[in-house]
Amino acid sequence: MVYMGLYEASVETTFRADHALNLGGGKLEVSHEHDWAVTATFRSRNLLEQMAVVIDFELVIAALRKILDPLEDTDLNEIDFFAGGHSSTERVAEYLADRLMDELGTPGKTLYCVTVTEAPGCKAGFYPGKSQP
Repeated sequence: MVYMGLYEASVETTFRADHALNLGGGKLEVSHEHDWAVTATFRSRNLLEQMAVVIDFELVIAALRKILDPLEDTDLNEIDFFAGGHSSTERVAEYLADRLMDELGTPGKTLYCVTVTEAPGCKAGFYPGKSQP
């Protein structure tokens, strides 16, 4: 039996921003800051021929900086996507994955997951284009 291999490559970075979650009944928790850690993971059965990589790390780093720099030292709740206190770690991961795929275009098609860690041991991921298992 021949097994098909799968390559994986990840880029990690951080940004700092405030948020406050919706507690229900029109109440938000107290706004607080996190050093958010972001991991963008790409998977492919094939490597790009010229470089023999899943994706060019420098391309991903540049795209993430373009997305994250405007978020640095802001309140995520002030961004329309997170209106109403919907700035959970899960939604931050979704927001970043959507923008990363837009920014990367065709190379973004290998994006498997964006994972966001808001505090040690507390993380959430978003898998673009994936449905329930």
